[in-house]
Amino acid sequence: MLQISNISKAFHIGTSNEVRALSGVSIDLEPGSFLTIIGTNGSGKSTLLNAVAGSFRVDSGTTRLADHDITQWPEHRRARLIGRVFQNPFSGTAPSMSIAENIALATRRGRVRGFGANVSPRLRDEIRDRVRSLKMGLEDRIDNPIGTLSGGQRQALTLLMASWLKPDLLLLDEHTAALDPKSADQVIQLTAEIVGRDKLTTLMVTHSMQQAVDLGDRIVMMHKGRVLHDLTGADRDNLTANDLLRRFEDIRRREQLEKPAEALLREARGAEQLMAILGAVAAADANLDAREIALMKAFADHWGLEMPDLEEGAISALQDFAELRQIVQRYLAINPSRQQANELLDVLQHMVHVDDSMSTEEEIVLEEITAMIVGYVTLRSDDARYEVVIVPQTEDQEPLITSLLPGVSPVQKRGGMVYLVGRFNSGRFADLVARKYIDQGLFTTRLDL
Repeated sequence: MLQISNISKAFHIGTSNEVRALSGVSIDLEPGSFLTIIGTNGSGKSTLLNAVAGSFRVDSGTTRLADHDITQWPEHRRARLIGRVFQNPFSGTAPSMSIAENIALATRRGRVRGFGANVSPRLRDEIRDRVRSLKMGLEDRIDNPIGTLSGGQRQALTLLMASWLKPDLLLLDEHTAALDPKSADQVIQLTAEIVGRDKLTTLMVTHSMQQAVDLGDRIVMMHKGRVLHDLTGADRDNLTANDLLRRFEDIRRREQLEKPAEALLREARGAEQLMAILGAVAAADANLDAREIALMKAFADHWGLEMPDLEEGAISALQDFAELRQIVQRYLAINPSRQQANELLDVLQHMVHVDDSMSTEEEIVLEEITAMIVGYVTLRSDDARYEVVIVPQTEDQEPLITSLLPGVSPVQKRGGMVYLVGRFNSGRFADLVARKYIDQGLFTTRLDL
């Protein structure tokens, strides 16, 4: 069904930021099989998914799907054969259009669509029936704009749309990573039901070790653009989430042995900030367990950092989310190596997923930090989309505001004087930050940039 033959891809060739994202990757996927891809950040797993989808041309190698050589096909042409669900629930749908209109467009995937999304009475009935199968109570809301739904509802509908025409290949790009635990469980259950019912050939990228062992019939672990492990049959069936975590720890230990300790110590910049970030993320849900401590210790050992003494459970809840963001900003301001920043992000991802009961606070914190670190690693400019501001209601509030925001002066914004708390990538993280000041009795709001 899918044949990936010796594909390679590099970015920023000839510059100091050159990255060999894929190096001679070959994977054959049988019809109806479900392959899960895992790996550290920068391992090439998402790049591989994008290469199959046609988001860019590979430098070498070929890709065949359903007896077609699609190596030179553009992304829109591949859409005839491929359904895809992205990590962000708000990707792949038109927020101002209704549920029915979005699905109607999905029924014409890969064909000339024309203008508008006509929904015939017959198609409306079919849409209502299929939406009812999601068991989310949305069948009577198919005329509502899809942008008014929660992330979990929207991702479930996106999964329905991507699989509507029973594509030759279904791509799932960390499609539950941005959801709260309950919604993620619902979407994973729907994924298993839809893939199993329609016998869809599926390729899924995930950070969740539990998802990797619970879903599919094959696991590929990537590292530095190559396939490191390809697990099928009994080797795959007998795996546990902890087995996979141990394999990741083996990779880190092996890399540590390959690199002289002196070189690691020279590269280990911002030790104080690094350990503060790890500790703050672990404290997001006020629950530090042994596996989180082990991940922190492995990272500290790899980069020659002094690990604080931590005992399981001995940690207090994170009190100031804005301060956590400032710690990350201070770390990025010292221009650490991008390899270290990438590995930090990978450790953070594993820390919040390690017990497969990610709290809402952990999820929101990771959402903000991920955007910051990815922006740094990919050399993007400031992508902040939200501001949190305090709007004083009386002069008596100003001493309290200045004590909470030392050195911050009021500025004119949208016709009034406000105090800027900060700029943020995640709307939910901005709301968490705002809550601190709202609890102080201050009128605090989030503005879209």
